[in-house]
Amino acid sequence: MSQLRRAMPNGSLLMLVLFIAVLLSAIAVAYSAHWNRQLLNELYGELSVRDKAQAEWGRLILEQSTWTAHNRIETLAAEQLKMHIPAAADVRLVAP
Repeated sequence: MSQLRRAMPNGSLLMLVLFIAVLLSAIAVAYSAHWNRQLLNELYGELSVRDKAQAEWGRLILEQSTWTAHNRIETLAAEQLKMHIPAAADVRLVAP
């Protein structure tokens, strides 16, 4: 060990440790930037999926309100099932 210390100038071990620390720090910064870009791309993809789902949900709500409109149901009942609103004289109340 003493021969190794004689072969290296004073402070060179500290410089080597600092160089390795700077190198590792630079690699960590590059990795962090890459990871952040990947997460941002994933976020934009998920936001796109969410927007498409919201648009589909809006279309389905509109379709549901169309199919359950009272006048549409009444028209279908009258045309297809030949149903009609009974007259007051035709209504019978049944007591339990």
